[in-house]
Amino acid sequence: QWYQRRVRGTVPIPKVKAIGEDEVFKVLATGKRKKKTWKRMVTKVTYVGEEFTRKPPKYERFIRPMGLRFKKAHVTHPELKATFCLPMIGVKKNPNSQCILSWG
Repeated sequence: QWYQRRVRGTVPIPKVKAIGEDEVFKVLATGKRKKKTWKRMVTKVTYVGEEFTRKPPKYERFIRPMGLRFKKAHVTHPELKATFCLPMIGVKKNPNSQCILSWG
């Protein structure tokens, strides 16, 4: 009975597939002759926390466009059949992915 009560309160989360680094990032060439290629632009949706602040653009290695920074998510409740716009508390790192970096 305790297991049935516990299952009733959980929301099923689908399995996460690992995404390659070349699919997530686009290489940006910078400098006067476009020779420097150490900057990366993120092409997928990312989660940013409330205390997120950008580094100065000159020193920013990973560029996250404003349209791809998400702070809220639409969550559908299976029993109520209703969708709520809730703030994200946090995102766990995907252990299957090769790309575990320190962003920000």
